[in-house]
Order: sequence, then structure tokens, then C-alpha cells
Amino acid sequence: MQILISLQTELGTMIRYGLVGLLNTGIFSLTAYLLSRSQLHYAIYTALAYIVAIVFSFWMNALFTFRKSKHLKTAMFGRFVLVTVCLLVLVQGLQAGLIEIMNWGELPAIIVGMLFYTGTGYVLNRFWVFTDFKKRA
Repeated sequence: MQILISLQTELGTMIRYGLVGLLNTGIFSLTAYLLSRSQLHYAIYTALAYIVAIVFSFWMNALFTFRKSKHLKTAMFGRFVLVTVCLLVLVQGLQAGLIEIMNWGELPAIIVGMLFYTGTGYVLNRFWVFTDFKKRA
């Protein structure tokens, strides 16, 4: 019985993580679109949109997905940014390898990248970013 409750709890957390990811994609897209209309260079407005999306994603995952509102630490945000940036770089490399070296089509390579990012991101956020590490004596 306890295993079923644990699985149900974990599944609920995964669903919340996916919902935050979808909402975050919308926040990024809307921010990038609105900033693009301001005559900024695309590198600047996409960088700003990523910053907005990363901050939004951190807060939503902290408060809604992993429910850490009482235990937020600056270190959690640092770990979150590190994980996000590393995953973005890894996914770009994975997709480039699949497309340029292995001659995959763009769409399948992008889907693999998305699955890798989402799955790896969930595990790292669940067990490293949003974990309360106790001070060791």
C-alpha cells in the first residue's frame, strides 16, 4: 500500500513538473515575442527571455512542483541555473550529433533532445536542486 502511495505521489510531482515546463515554454515564447517587437537584436531578446523563463521556472518548480516554499535557499537557485545551463548545452550537442554526424532528421533529433532534457532535468531537480541538504557536523 505504501509503495502505491509513493508512486502516486511521484507521478503527481512528475505531472506538475510537466505542467510547469509547458507554462514555462509559453512564458519564454511570449516574452521573446514581446521583446522582439522592441527592435532589440534577437540575441538580446532571446537571452532576456531565457532569463525570465529560468527565474519563472525556478519559482514555479520550487513552490508548485516540489513544494519547497519554506525551505528555499540561494544555493537551490544556483544549482537550478547550473542544471538548466548544462542541460541546454548538452541538448544542443546531442541534437547536433544526431543531425550532423548520424544524419538524423531534425524533428526526431529535437524530440530526443526534449526527452533527454525533460527526463534528466526532472531527476536532477528532484534529487539535487530542490533537496534540503542538512549541515554536517
